[in-house]
Amino acid sequence: MGHVRILGIAFSILVGTGCFAASAHAAPPEGKGQSHDGSGPAVIADQTVAEAVGQLIHPDINYDEVRRIAIDHHYTGYRALPPGIAKNLARGKPLPPGIAKKSAPSRIVRELPTYPDYEWKRCGTDLVLVHIATQIVAEVLANIFK
Repeated sequence: MGHVRILGIAFSILVGTGCFAASAHAAPPEGKGQSHDGSGPAVIADQTVAEAVGQLIHPDINYDEVRRIAIDHHYTGYRALPPGIAKNLARGKPLPPGIAKKSAPSRIVRELPTYPDYEWKRCGTDLVLVHIATQIVAEVLANIFK
């Protein structure tokens, strides 16, 4: 009789976990995820990124002047980004996830051109102009803070 009871409990556990496993693979809620026909939020997000990249500004800035400002104000000696992240930091691409982005030093920002809807950030040794709403990189001035 004890073996029958143990088998019954084991069967109940197996059936119960099977139900939970099936619900874990259920379709995402309405409006979430990408639909099977290729439309949906993921495509809309890509279209938004493509539109934003097409509208990026081209800042009129001299690398040597900005580097001189960084040296004059002693904003040098920062560590560079890891190579895997640094290669993804490029114009027209979103800021890589997990990147250590800081606001650029205020003394330098005061001497840089300003653009509506953009902000200057320091990413490792680089000075980066980023579109605020989309976080897409408009300009990378490499090794300004090296």
